Amino acid sequence: MNEKIEESAQYLKCCSNIEAETFRLYETLSKKINNPESSFIVGFAYDSLKNAKIIQALLESYDLTQNLNCKKNLATLTNEVQTFTKIITKINNIDYESLIEIFKELINLEDILAHVYVDFLQTPAPKFLADELSNFVTVDFNNFKKVFENFSQEKEKHRETIIEIIYCFEAKEAEQHKHVQPVVKYQNPDSWITQSTLHAFSKYE
Repeated sequence: MNEKIEESAQYLKCCSNIEAETFRLYETLSKKINNPESSFIVGFAYDSLKNAKIIQALLESYDLTQNLNCKKNLATLTNEVQTFTKIITKINNIDYESLIEIFKELINLEDILAHVYVDFLQTPAPKFLADELSNFVTVDFNNFKKVFENFSQEKEKHRETIIEIIYCFEAKEAEQHKHVQPVVKYQNPDSWITQSTLHAFSKYE
């Protein structure tokens, strides 16, 4: 296999692994919380599963389904998602504070996943893969890139939705305590969403 193609395929295989683990994470969490929030979480889960399946099908198009070793940073992220899933699995009753912490971590994760695809698009890898695939079928490079752009945009939408869910939970909590407005610390998401005491995903580099 061409070395550049192999390296590009390796990156995508890692992405597929991460998406598959993210599916398991969201699926696990969805069973721990009530509707309507669980419905959004199930949707996120199947978005990740869809992405994993698309990438896997793409690799099969190149006959690149053999074992490919992941880069260390992506392998680390995959392991961290697995660890986080185990943490959630062990929680029998998720209280308000724990749920907020979990959602903070999911925001961090969605940020990282969005950057994983952005970084991929900023390398020559998509061109290498598109050119290789064009040896077998007609490939529009812009459409090829759009697949991964959509993945990144999807992660950004997930992030925005999770923030909205946090706002809703905070509003409910405030109402229970007879507060008219949400607690001040939740009015500027960027000042608090990256801080969690539950678990921290490594910053992607």
